Amino acid sequence: MRYINLVFLLLFTVIGFSQNLYDAINYSFEEEIGNARFLSMGNSFGALGGNLSAISKNPAAGSVFELSRSGGSIIIDNNKIKSDFKGSENSVNNTNAYWQAGIIYVFKNYGQGKINKFSFGINAQSYNTYNQDFLVEGRNNNSIDSFFLNNSVGINVNDVSVNNNETIQSVYRWLGNNYGYSAQQTFLAYQAYLLNYDEDKKQFYSLSKFNDGLSQRNEISSIGTNNKITLNFSSLYNNKLHFGMNLNIHEITIESRNNFFENNYDTDSLVNYIDFNNDLFIKGGGFSVQIGLIYLINKFRFGLSYNSPTWYSFDDELYQKLEVQSEDYSPDIIDPNIINYYEYNFRSPSKTTISLATVVKNMLAVNLDITSKKYSNGKFSSNSNGAYESVNNNLNRSLSDVVDYNIGTELKLGMLSLRGGIIRKNNPLDSEISQIESTTFGFGLEFDNSTLDFGFSESNIQKNHQLFDTGLTDFAALSNKRFRSVITYNLIF
Repeated sequence: MRYINLVFLLLFTVIGFSQNLYDAINYSFEEEIGNARFLSMGNSFGALGGNLSAISKNPAAGSVFELSRSGGSIIIDNNKIKSDFKGSENSVNNTNAYWQAGIIYVFKNYGQGKINKFSFGINAQSYNTYNQDFLVEGRNNNSIDSFFLNNSVGINVNDVSVNNNETIQSVYRWLGNNYGYSAQQTFLAYQAYLLNYDEDKKQFYSLSKFNDGLSQRNEISSIGTNNKITLNFSSLYNNKLHFGMNLNIHEITIESRNNFFENNYDTDSLVNYIDFNNDLFIKGGGFSVQIGLIYLINKFRFGLSYNSPTWYSFDDELYQKLEVQSEDYSPDIIDPNIINYYEYNFRSPSKTTISLATVVKNMLAVNLDITSKKYSNGKFSSNSNGAYESVNNNLNRSLSDVVDYNIGTELKLGMLSLRGGIIRKNNPLDSEISQIESTTFGFGLEFDNSTLDFGFSESNIQKNHQLFDTGLTDFAALSNKRFRSVITYNLIF
């Protein structure tokens, strides 16, 4: 007999819950949400340096500063996310805020004239964001019952039954501890009378019927960031070579709510509607190292930086509830009221950035960054041997190498600076298609001991949303029109 314990909130490790391609992309993707000057020049500073957010792109940027400085930024995003699912379109608007802050100290004339200056500093900013609210709605010939059926393969019907002196909570917990995620999904559907069991065929089958198609509604609400704290060390040698190193600390937090509703079954279907809720909280920490250089030749600057993989450790919490209404009966609500707890690791791919810049008469500056990243090198792992083997094989097969481009320019007219740039980041699922295209612009005012900068960007972000990881794997195309505004104030000392 299964061990019985009437608890309403329990944390435990569940076997068999694994991440997918989209998690690997989310944990590896970088936007570098920096200060106003950085943004308005297309995040393109790999060979220019001399910006607090630029040290995140190339560690050698720290020793380009002539004077010490500190600064902070407020970033506001306005998003309009449009979904297209089976020809049905929906739009949702949302606004989010972020911040950036840093300080750097510059010391000059050390090392008997060879080391002209060195610097050390710290900068904190967001590396990526996960804030999105969108609605997917339309008619579909596929049902969520296929998700539960796929998870039921190989599951024993006796294990997903509730016997005397047992409860929904105790069995759901027992399944998680002993058989894992798929058994829990089968249990939810079987107890809610969405699935039944055929003793002759020894398999589960669906009680729903939908020859005329279904109406589906998927609401996603997610909030989260990947924040990065950078410790920077940089020096200038012989007035030509800037060299630097970063030690980076990463923190990811994501809260996501996924509500899926399906109805309009056939009139003779035993199922009237399905309401499936998944609340997920992700918390992770990581560490990475960067090295970089900037070499000066007359009016030109050449930059090269390498960012190691980021080694993450994650703790996820998942809460589930399933409601199914049978025809002529009140709804069956299966709510174990238990939190599933998962621990795993992820190693993001490394990246290399090559940069070229020129500065003409200290008035006009132009910078180009080309970044290469091999997304297929991402890797999940856990204490369970082989738990992520199939996922990692899928990453290796499905994710391609990408090359991203950033270009920025600045024109100084006395105390006023005018700036512009372009950002293009490609999609690792298809490297020929851009995932983000941004046009950036802004201006800055320079005073005796301070600067005030304003930066803006207009972005078109293209993504696909897959409804579920198995069975109901239909896609909705997402288009996010985003306008980002940044204001930054720097003190020079």
